[in-house]
Amino acid sequence: MGFFDALQTAMESLARNKLRSFLTTLGVIIGVASVIVMVALGHGAEEAVRSQFRGLGSNELTVVQPIRVGVEGSVRPARPITFEEARGLKDLPSIASVKVSLAGGGKVVRGRESLDSVSILGVPADWNIDQDPNYVAVGEFFGEYDVEDRARVAVVGKTVAEHLLPGENPVGQEIRINRLRFLVIGVIRELGRPDPRVDPNNQVLIPITTATADLFGKDRSVSVRVQVRNEREIDAVTEAIESYFREAHDIPPDRQVDVEVFGAREVTRAQQEAAATFALLLVGMAVVSLIVGGIGIMNVMLVSVTERTREVGVRVAVGARQRDIVVQFLIEAVSLSLSGGLLGVAAGILSIPSLTSYKPGLAAVLTWQSIPQASIVALLVGIVFGLYPAVRASRLDPVDALRYE
Repeated sequence: MGFFDALQTAMESLARNKLRSFLTTLGVIIGVASVIVMVALGHGAEEAVRSQFRGLGSNELTVVQPIRVGVEGSVRPARPITFEEARGLKDLPSIASVKVSLAGGGKVVRGRESLDSVSILGVPADWNIDQDPNYVAVGEFFGEYDVEDRARVAVVGKTVAEHLLPGENPVGQEIRINRLRFLVIGVIRELGRPDPRVDPNNQVLIPITTATADLFGKDRSVSVRVQVRNEREIDAVTEAIESYFREAHDIPPDRQVDVEVFGAREVTRAQQEAAATFALLLVGMAVVSLIVGGIGIMNVMLVSVTERTREVGVRVAVGARQRDIVVQFLIEAVSLSLSGGLLGVAAGILSIPSLTSYKPGLAAVLTWQSIPQASIVALLVGIVFGLYPAVRASRLDPVDALRYE
C-alpha cells in the first residue's frame, strides 16, 4: 500500500466518525492555543520589564543598606548611611554626581486644615539642579545655608498648597509637619501623574539635615544614587564605593560590608529572570494540556484498533505488511493532532487581542516563531501517542483478527 492510499484510507476512517474525531482533537486545540497564548504572555512580561527600565540610566548606581535576616530575626546595620558620608562619595574617581535624599511620610497641618500621608522628602540644596528651570513655580528653593543651619523651611507641592493654602500666596505662610513649624518658601509647579494612584504633587521638600535631625531620626539611612562618568567603569566604581563604606563604618576585611550597590542592569536582569521563570511556568501548564490531548488521541486510536480488528485481519490476509498497518494508523493519529494543532494556532492568535482588550494592562507579544514551534509539537504529539496503537494493530494475529466479531 502506497503512502497516498494509506492517507486516503485514514481520512475516510476519520470522516466516518466526525464527532469523535473533533472531540479527540479538542484537547490538542486547547493545548496548542494555550502554548501560543502563554508564550505571548511570557514575552509580553519580559518586554514590559524592558520598557519599564529603559528610561533608567545604564551608568547609574543605587547604594542601599539592606536589613539582614539572621537566627535572631531582622537585624539593622549598626551604622546607617549619613548625609555626610553620601556627600563624600563625590570625591571618588569616575563619579560624576551623587543624589542624596531621605524619604518619609507625615501629617501636614495649617490652621484647621490638614493633609494625611503627605510624602516628606529631605533633600540637599542642589536637588533641583537636574530639574527644569520652572520647577519652583512660586518663591524659591532653599539654599546651602539652610541645609547647614538645619532650617525649618519647606517647598510644597501643588496639592499641599491648594488644600492648605487656598486662594492666597503660600510663600511666607507657616505650616506644621508632624507638629513642627516650617516656613513655606516655595511651591513646586504641577507635576504629571504617570500613575493615577500616586499624586506626585502631594509632597513637601525640606533640607535633608532638618529631616534627619528633627523628623526621621539619625538612625535612618539616606538614599544614594550615583552617576558614573563612563558605563565601562561601573564595576570599578562599585568596588570603590564598597571600600569607601568599609572604611567609613570600620568594617574588618573578613566581614561583609553593610551596603549593597545596585545598577539598572542588575535590576533589569533580575526582573527579566523572574519574567522568564513566569513564562516557563505558563508554558509548562500549556504542555500539560497538550499531553492530556495526546492521551486522548491514544485512547481513541486504541478504541479504533479494537473496532477495526477484523478489517486489519482482512488487510493482512490479502498481503498488507506490518509497516502498512503502522503507517495507516499513524497517519490517522498525526492527522488528528495536526488538524487540532492548526485550529489551536488560529484559536490562540484570535484569543490574544480579546485578552488584551478585556484587560488593557495585560502585556502580550505574539512571536511568529511560536506558531511553527506549536505545530511541530502537535505533530510530535500525534507521532508519540499514535505509535503504540499503530504498532499494536500491526501485531494482531490475522487468524484471530478474522474471527473477531
